[in-house]
Amino acid sequence: MRRREFITLLGAAAAWPLAVRAQQGQRNKQIRIGFLASAAPTPEMLSAFRDGLRERGYVEGQNLSIADRWPQRSFEQLSDIAAEFVRSNVDIIVAWATPAALAAKTATATIPIVMLVGEPVSTGLVRSLARPGGNITGFAQLDPDLSTKQVQLLTEVIPEMRRVGIVRNPINPAVTFAVREAENAIRVSGLEFYIVDARLPQEFESAFVHLSTDIKGVVVIPDASVIEHRSIIAALAQKTQLRTMFQRRENVVAGGLMSYGADLPDRLRQAAFYVDRILNGAKPADLPVQQATKMELVINQKTAKALGLTVPPTLLGLADEVIE
Repeated sequence: MRRREFITLLGAAAAWPLAVRAQQGQRNKQIRIGFLASAAPTPEMLSAFRDGLRERGYVEGQNLSIADRWPQRSFEQLSDIAAEFVRSNVDIIVAWATPAALAAKTATATIPIVMLVGEPVSTGLVRSLARPGGNITGFAQLDPDLSTKQVQLLTEVIPEMRRVGIVRNPINPAVTFAVREAENAIRVSGLEFYIVDARLPQEFESAFVHLSTDIKGVVVIPDASVIEHRSIIAALAQKTQLRTMFQRRENVVAGGLMSYGADLPDRLRQAAFYVDRILNGAKPADLPVQQATKMELVINQKTAKALGLTVPPTLLGLADEVIE
């Protein structure tokens, strides 16, 4: 276990004393969880969620079963999967990314939902962060300084940069907030921006080829498709010589240049605490939506060298992880 994960677990345990252990009655009961993802999650994400549940006393094959599902063709399938979870009467739905959370909310007003999303208020998932109301709560990635820091880090690596590309998934309602924040950060830095849309491999290819004509740095707006197609995106970025900034470590491990944001597997491990609290009687309406409090900087030094970049030593020293 890495040090930051240990610290996160200690902090969560202190904040949520009722979630220190599952009650004996719940341990003896067979719990059924529907894990609904907007796109294919990484094995590390699912393992982190299972580890978090195991730490609370829920073990698959004993008192727990998890059905993890995601669409194979389009977001429209999310509604069918969510409806299937409702028909099978799962105890809780865990939804990763906004489209999945919206599909789950539409499918049921009674089964508790624990979400992991970007901005849940403007998308109508909850009434407020402090008092979400209804049957849904969870975790949000809300940090007004996140985009500012991402642009700052990108300019440190590319000091000659004058224009920044923004890659977004146009059909994900959550990207509106993230794109607006990125636009503001780029303007404040005195730079220009250019937006392209992509969510499928061929669309990412067209987007990166188009951007590479007069842009060197790209901010990729977080979306489940960005995680699912991370290897393809990384290969395209290196082929087109684009310097990429992501929000998720997974993209940098796959070959992207840099990421700055919260640790997604760690967020899923924390989601197990809310699952446990709900199973032991807490109402989602009374559980405030938790925001990420720790951001991590990950740099792929191997990718930087392949792109002919020299990452400043001070930046490498600030990184939480450097991939050689």
